[in-house]
Amino acid sequence: MSACQTWSYDAHDHIAALSWLPDSHTLAVAPVVGSIVLIDRITGKVRCTLRGDALANSALSASRSMPLMVTSGQDGTARTWNTDTGELVHELRTSDSASDWCEHARFSRDGTLLATAAGRTLRVWASSGECVFENSAHHSTIAALEWRPDGAGVATGCYNGVQLFRAKNDKWEPHAYEVLRWKGSILSLAWSPNGRYIAGGSQEATIQFWRLPYRTGEELFMSGYARKVRELAWNAGSRYLASGGGDVVTVWDVSGKGPAGTTPKQFEGHEAPITQLAFQNRGHLLASSGADGRLFIWDLAKDKRQRYEFTPPGSIAVLAWSPDDTALAIGGADGSVCLFEFPFA
Repeated sequence: MSACQTWSYDAHDHIAALSWLPDSHTLAVAPVVGSIVLIDRITGKVRCTLRGDALANSALSASRSMPLMVTSGQDGTARTWNTDTGELVHELRTSDSASDWCEHARFSRDGTLLATAAGRTLRVWASSGECVFENSAHHSTIAALEWRPDGAGVATGCYNGVQLFRAKNDKWEPHAYEVLRWKGSILSLAWSPNGRYIAGGSQEATIQFWRLPYRTGEELFMSGYARKVRELAWNAGSRYLASGGGDVVTVWDVSGKGPAGTTPKQFEGHEAPITQLAFQNRGHLLASSGADGRLFIWDLAKDKRQRYEFTPPGSIAVLAWSPDDTALAIGGADGSVCLFEFPFA
């Protein structure tokens, strides 16, 4: 496998989020402070500039089914944009409190619904800008948000565990249909593509693992991590769960009877804490990045590593595979963005 860096771009501030448009030809870049830009994959030139959050950008997500993109940030407003014209479509208030950041804004997998989380408030929006669901019954600020793979539900993580919400017969139920309890703080969530498992990374340096439908007493937890676990990623086949929580990539195999009592694969090479993990959308490659500025590509089928250095050196903040799995965008803490092409991936 070979890869080459094709271009770089300087956004002048820490990269908060990256998101590809569904055609794999355009990359959206959101620095913490500054304008959001749409960059042409081939030339690396800015195709369109959008007004960012007035205070700070925090989230960015592109719809897969329509020319819409959402941005959100410190002012508690989510904004949807037409990615063909660059025009602002809707401004959505994500909480009734003026002090709540909108830290999470994400389109469903099919791109027809948008979920936002600000403070303790979860809201789901139609593409028309109508709020179709709201729930504020969380024990603390929502720290993690994940769509159910079929787009008919949302998971939220906070102190005391995870709540699962869903739409049934095209109508959202007012309360969580399942509560996955944990005596601690959930910081990250990953829902397996086949919908059978949810993993939550915790403040207490563990991973909580739930098989669905949930039965009390069947939850698992994986301990031994060096740090709080913010980095989780499932592979497309729902067999492997990759995790950070230190400078080692730990990969759990959930096939067969699941990960209970098994020894995970561990991949070493980073010399500083892992900052991001990202599996290809359909392929078999796993990308990991670290605060040491190193990027590694792992082939789990062969237990093989290919190493690529991020230039200039510095902590990598964000990774994003293109929808066609042939390019990997990298956003740095120093504001730099670069693109690696994987023509034979």
